[in-house]
Amino acid sequence: MIWGLLVLAGIFAVVRFSGLLGMMLTAGEPPQFVFDPNSELPDTPNYFLSCPDGLAPRGGRQMTSPQFDASVAKLGRAFIATAPDHGMKLTDGSVGAHSLQFLARSRVFQFPDWVELKLMSVPDQAGATFCLFAKSVYGRDDFQQNEKRTRAWLRDVRRNLTSP
Repeated sequence: MIWGLLVLAGIFAVVRFSGLLGMMLTAGEPPQFVFDPNSELPDTPNYFLSCPDGLAPRGGRQMTSPQFDASVAKLGRAFIATAPDHGMKLTDGSVGAHSLQFLARSRVFQFPDWVELKLMSVPDQAGATFCLFAKSVYGRDDFQQNEKRTRAWLRDVRRNLTSP
């Protein structure tokens, strides 16, 4: 029995750390979420949404996006700089286009999640904010992983913006 478990653990380690797991769990196409109060949210609880008040459809898994005392370009660069610390890779978009798209992968099993980010100026004020939509590719429920990643990422973005 112990030998069987050791063999299975060895197989998992080879598959996981060789990059095969990431190739086996393809990400497919990103969801292309439209940030609008009339947009439909997914029926499954495998997403997280963050937008300023009035820009997001009403639903369960969301938070109000904070405002940052920074330019849109500086905020975008902070998101890009801190993304790798959270298992994310920029796949499309640019700060200049105010649109960024990331592919996130869970640490152990390498499950893919798409993260779409729209950067914007705060109307009638100096500063910037964003809309974010994060959705798991596999499964009906993400067990709040997209929310946890988003909140941790925002802490790092704040730190990045305030550090000299």
